[in-house]
Amino acid sequence: MKVYSVLLILFFFCIADNYGQVPLRDRHHLVFGIGGSGFMGDLGGADDVGSQYIRDFDFKAVRPSLILGHKYYITEDVALRSNVVYGQISGNDRYTDQIHRNNRNIHFRSSLAELSFQGEYYFFSAERIGASYRRITGTRGWMGYNIYAYAFGGIGGFYFNSKAKFNKDKYMELNHGTVDYEDLPDDGWYELRPLSTEGQGFFPTRDKYNQIQLSMPLGIGVLFQINRTFSVGLEYGFRKTWTNYIDDVGSTYIDPVIYRKMWPDDPQKIALGEYFSNPTNNSLGENVTAPGQQRGGSSSNDSYMFGFITLYYRLSGFGPGYGLPWF
Repeated sequence: MKVYSVLLILFFFCIADNYGQVPLRDRHHLVFGIGGSGFMGDLGGADDVGSQYIRDFDFKAVRPSLILGHKYYITEDVALRSNVVYGQISGNDRYTDQIHRNNRNIHFRSSLAELSFQGEYYFFSAERIGASYRRITGTRGWMGYNIYAYAFGGIGGFYFNSKAKFNKDKYMELNHGTVDYEDLPDDGWYELRPLSTEGQGFFPTRDKYNQIQLSMPLGIGVLFQINRTFSVGLEYGFRKTWTNYIDDVGSTYIDPVIYRKMWPDDPQKIALGEYFSNPTNNSLGENVTAPGQQRGGSSSNDSYMFGFITLYYRLSGFGPGYGLPWF
């Protein structure tokens, strides 16, 4: 984190001398986008040992997402952008043929809201290349003049609320306890954090995780300028995080008896805790998911990503002389 902060500071020092290259009327742009999200963590993913990186991406878990932002050009090559992103993320061990993950049989889905701030550097401009080509050759050439490519990085924060689906019949099949079928919760989606599926809050060494976390957006994009007002583009952004519990998985299995000790007067909550802590399909035998066995990887944090089709709208009425003197 410290190294990243230093790089950002150096980045802004490097661009300071170039301030003023962009006309004031062209600096402010609204950004709209629609696309998809992907999750890389303990659940689902590739048919191999799990990771939190792109090789573990699973197309079956892609969910929709939206972005709204404001971009401010400092120079022709450098811009600052603030974003609000809303999307869905998910993971499901049924999507992978990796035997241990499939046997674990855990799943989740979560809404995710993110606020981020990023710097963008435009490392390619077909317009400038085309202008040089015309100067040298004296001809128009084939190169498109309105295509731009950029890289970005920044800092953000996000909120998540992971849920999983309860199934009465599956719970009875697992034979966790002696709760009557009629006393079980209804089939449906339930929040996972309050259920302490890995004993969070029950043991001194396992605190409840925070649902508001930091993220580090990194990515690339390309823009095509349609006219003076509108541009369209494509953008891919990877988010590094500092939590391993977006999917509610990150440590070892616990003895489900603890739920009856902690919530003796709440049979429905007991059933949810027992079921979501270990919904294994037992394809590898019961000992694989016994208390103390590995439930998730504790060495790497979760990550997620977004891919957007974007639309940019130039705000020509912003800036000095338009009633907003602070810009």
